[in-house]
Amino acid sequence: MTFDLLIGGLIIIGFILILIEIFLVPGFNIFGVFGFIMVVLGIILAYSRLDFRVANFILVASIIASLVLVRVIVKSKTWRRMILEEKQEKIHGFHASTDQLQNLIGKTGIAYTPLRPAGIAVIDDQKVDVMTEGGFIEKDHAIQVILVEGNRVVVKEINV
Repeated sequence: MTFDLLIGGLIIIGFILILIEIFLVPGFNIFGVFGFIMVVLGIILAYSRLDFRVANFILVASIIASLVLVRVIVKSKTWRRMILEEKQEKIHGFHASTDQLQNLIGKTGIAYTPLRPAGIAVIDDQKVDVMTEGGFIEKDHAIQVILVEGNRVVVKEINV
């Protein structure tokens, strides 16, 4: 009876240490390593000391407990705060569509920020991430798009 408590205790304490690792001390710390080792050691001891059917039950119960634990953790508020979720809102400002960018060749606009050599320009009432041929262009100076390669838009300063 005492040995059964040892096996159960190892597995339960292992799960508790893994929970501590996930919620209290995130990262690859000693709690998670020891928790995993204790769960595995509890299962190994169950197979070496108990009846085969009881050991199989402990293994299946541990797997089910792990799956339930993962499901509960993933739905928790703490988990949602730890992961980065993509917002479905429409983001205004920069455009990354290469089809739209190809249409900018030859168009003129204004440097919205200083271009040293990269910055933001307003072309056709849209903010676009641009870079110069190599020189600096001050804010509010006129620019013209001379090249588009993928998402890279190259501009030069023009005199108006």
